[in-house]
Amino acid sequence: MKNYSLAILGCGNMAQAIIRALSSEKAKADFAEQNIKPEIIVSDLDESKLAAVSGLAETTQDNAYAVSRADYILLAVKPQSAPAMLEKLNLADKTVISIMAGVTLDTLEKLTASKKTVRVMPNLNARVYKSFNAYAHKGLGKEELEFTKLLLGSFGTAAEVKESDLNAVTGLTGSSPAFVFMFLKSFIDTGVSLGFCASEAREMALAAVIGSAELVKASEGADLDDMINSVCSKGGTTIEGVKHLREKEFEKITSDAIIKAVERAKELGAAK
Repeated sequence: MKNYSLAILGCGNMAQAIIRALSSEKAKADFAEQNIKPEIIVSDLDESKLAAVSGLAETTQDNAYAVSRADYILLAVKPQSAPAMLEKLNLADKTVISIMAGVTLDTLEKLTASKKTVRVMPNLNARVYKSFNAYAHKGLGKEELEFTKLLLGSFGTAAEVKESDLNAVTGLTGSSPAFVFMFLKSFIDTGVSLGFCASEAREMALAAVIGSAELVKASEGADLDDMINSVCSKGGTTIEGVKHLREKEFEKITSDAIIKAVERAKELGAAK
């Protein structure tokens, strides 16, 4: 059994989701199947954040200590905070995996002096092991790539993409949970205004989103405009709602929100 150690620097929402996923029985089985046993240490200055993962990983407030214990480093800090933190650490001989939005592989190499780097764009659905984890890498050997895929697969789907596509992925999948949550909130709030209790409205909203997503998934290759039309009977109820959404440019507003997120990812990258 190969023992690989992973230091996670930063213990915010995403890092906590990843730690919980790595502690799941599925992740343990997936790693064991590849004859790998990961050892996890997480570092953060905030004791309350470390307390949230107590028992799931070794914890410390000392980044240098965490790095000294690890083969792999997962950077889960804000991009703006990274330069000051990283200049105090020796990561040259480590495999560095970053989930910092907008930080390119070239910038990551400059910040860490590592020749083995991975840039990942996950999302908050990691909490339920459903994150779409697009990644690009530089300098990784077979073993490092295998470990990276297992790590990302523990909390969702690992999908290798060209680095030039990662800013677009940031808007499409990294930011998308917030957009979906906004849709769900409007559905639930409207349900309540129509006389349903919050739990009933929430159940209906979740059924609508989850069921519709499953139908699209099951209808592989189906044209979405055809699927929209299949719900709209002439002179019926749905067509009235669809007409209103189109008059208010619902699809354009959604597209614009994604583009705004993509542009911000580019700005973050350019600022490094």
